[in-house]
Amino acid sequence: MRAAKQIERNPSFVESTAEVIDRESGLPELIEILEGLLGEAGDLIESRSPELVARARAALRQSSDNTPKQAE
Repeated sequence: MRAAKQIERNPSFVESTAEVIDRESGLPELIEILEGLLGEAGDLIESRSPELVARARAALRQSSDNTPKQAE
């Protein structure tokens, strides 16, 4: 969404531009993979690198705050 706002000056195109950026960048798939990894192995990873897990969770929170929700 932040990238779309930088690209598009017309607010009516921002959301559609954000969807194109997400689709072309593969960001939704990467988020899904990262969420899966944290769900399956988060405790194991956290025991060895709590900073890494904290950064990953922060990135997921930031991404979910800025990503338009898609219908399932």
